[in-house]
Amino acid sequence: MSEPLEAEVNEEIRNQQLKSIWNRFGLYIIAIALFIIFAVGGYEVNNYWNSKVSENESNLFDSAILMIEEGNEEAGYNKLIELSEGKTGYKGLALFRLSSESYNKDNFIQAIEFLKRASEDSSLTKKLREFAKLKAGLILVDHGSVDDVKNLLNDITVKNGPFAFHAKEIIALSLLNNNMDLEAKLIFEDIASDVAAPPVLARRAEIFLK
Repeated sequence: MSEPLEAEVNEEIRNQQLKSIWNRFGLYIIAIALFIIFAVGGYEVNNYWNSKVSENESNLFDSAILMIEEGNEEAGYNKLIELSEGKTGYKGLALFRLSSESYNKDNFIQAIEFLKRASEDSSLTKKLREFAKLKAGLILVDHGSVDDVKNLLNDITVKNGPFAFHAKEIIALSLLNNNMDLEAKLIFEDIASDVAAPPVLARRAEIFLK
């Protein structure tokens, strides 16, 4: 579309463009969001790993993962369940892995529940607890309601912490995925215009608004 014509496009057409971008690139954009969240969260996990766990706990966790990777999924899964119900430093990390295993088997409800448990685990750092909510929120974009996503992430958006804009973006994606384009647009405008927003999120918001 040429620039002169673009300038004449009304709100209804702009909303249609917004929806078209989601339809064409929704999974791609979520993949980018996941990459960024994993990058930030992964750094936090590594710090937690190095400071909180003993060699014995590490060996137990590693053995559970090895069982899963070698095809003994049930035994590995049960070992992770055992770790997640204990009081060791690996409780929270086991919940993250259990969520991933559940997600890979298309058990999205269980994947979300494990992440919710991780988000409430006081043995994890605040960033890791919020990271768990963001991961759950992304799953809920396609496997939950807008209210589910908002209820999970609203507290992150109002606290203006390191993940506030990520949480806003996930809420906007959920709105867009549920044909609530105008509300999604308002959030993307807020992200794009806020000087405190991470540049990559601001640029991505602008893509939705073009």
